[in-house]
Amino acid sequence: MMVSSNIPLYKVEAASIQKFLEKYTTHPIPTESMLRKNYLASCYEDTINKIRNSFRKNKIWVSIDETSDVDGRFIANVVVGTLKHEQPGEIFLLACEVAERVNNSSIAVVFDIAMNLLWPDKVERENVFLFVSDAAPYMIKAVKALQLLYPKVIHVTCLVHALHRVAEEVRGSYPEVDKLIANRKKIFIKSPEAPTLPLLPQPIVTCWETWLDAANYYCTNYSEIEIFNKLTEKIHLQSNLYRSCFQSQCQET
Repeated sequence: MMVSSNIPLYKVEAASIQKFLEKYTTHPIPTESMLRKNYLASCYEDTINKIRNSFRKNKIWVSIDETSDVDGRFIANVVVGTLKHEQPGEIFLLACEVAERVNNSSIAVVFDIAMNLLWPDKVERENVFLFVSDAAPYMIKAVKALQLLYPKVIHVTCLVHALHRVAEEVRGSYPEVDKLIANRKKIFIKSPEAPTLPLLPQPIVTCWETWLDAANYYCTNYSEIEIFNKLTEKIHLQSNLYRSCFQSQCQET
């Protein structure tokens, strides 16, 4: 239950959870280490067998992308799906492999490990039809090597990555707008720039469309933001004036 619900197993150590489960199951609750040693492996095997049964004799597509975890390790994630004529196929995260470095060799190895995991008895190389990835040079090079082992594989680069590159080109063409958005994000991260406006969309590097959303926000609301900024500037000027007057009076006193 905890694994399928994406609840960390260490939560079972909480006194309130143990008390609740022991009350309604009338059994002692195992520790986190016991769950990992004695139960997690069987859950994994059940899940892998379910995936294998779904892909039995089916044509499939494979997608691989890498990321880094909190410890700085490179993690390659393998997603697989079935290809069907008249309806969408099933999709599963098949494997997450740690790679020492990200290059064409490591991607090819991860791909082959995943296929051997899916078909442990004999890899059905003729049933792998499609490989989806970004357009990184090492991905293209990896596919060329894999096509020797998987002759029917067609490589398709992700359209979303192409759109991201277009968005990054737009961002690079307007450095002043980029500077404006970055500075305003620091100041107004938890409050609107004007009382009648919603919160500023937060541009995040890994969320590709957010910078364009922020630019569109300023384009739409610039006149209202400008009026509010002028009012703020007047308040600052008056505050500085009062401060200087107060300081001069103190000096005279």
